[in-house]
Formats: sequence, structure tokens, C-alpha cells
Amino acid sequence: MEQLKRILYVDDDPSICELVELAFEISGDVELRICHSGKEALAQVEEFDAQLVVIDVNMPDMDGPETVTSLAQQGFRIPVVFATAETSPEIHQQLRGLGSLDILIKPFDPLMLHQRLGNIWNSSIGIE
Repeated sequence: MEQLKRILYVDDDPSICELVELAFEISGDVELRICHSGKEALAQVEEFDAQLVVIDVNMPDMDGPETVTSLAQQGFRIPVVFATAETSPEIHQQLRGLGSLDILIKPFDPLMLHQRLGNIWNSSIGIE
């Protein structure tokens, strides 16, 4: 089974990106690429060869669902985890309908993010 090594993290909030980046520097075993918009993520995803995309739902210009839809239309089949402050079960169902492996509720503990994403990844490939 393939170990998670490359995560593309997409969020327009610089402070959240800084915290996530710092948390992953501490863990050290996963390469993290930060993008600040859906358009930037579309430009980076192939070159980075992301295994997992973690993406904010609400972003200006191109939101998370639009970005994920565009990735799929371009033929990318990369597992996705949405990050949102939205707690509505209906919204979560819509996001899962886009193929999301899981939903991260903001605010989340950036120091636990590495472990949480590892668990989500392992579950998605059949490792418990």
C-alpha cells in the first residue's frame, strides 16, 4: 500500500496556511505544497503530483467545490478532503457527493492535522 507523501493544501487564508505549514514541518515526513486559490491549485497539481488535496470550501473567484469539479473534468483522480466551518449535514452530504473522503471542520488543531489526514488516507486505501 502506498504511503501518503505529498499533500496539496488549498486555502485563501494566509494565517491558516502558515499554521498548517508549520505543523507539517514539525512532522517532517510529508511534503506539503500550499496554494492560496483554486486556480493556483489547478496550476500546481500535476507538477506536484499530489496524492491528496485538502481544500477550503469558501474561497473567492473559484471555491473548493468548483476547483474539485474542474480537477475531475481535467482527468485528475486525486482524493480530496474539504475544510470548512460549515457544520450543516446537508452541506457535508453535498461535499461527499463530490467525492470527498472526509470533511475537516474549522477551526481544527493544526498539530493534529498530520495524524488526521494520515488516518483518512489509510482508511481510504484499506489500512485501519
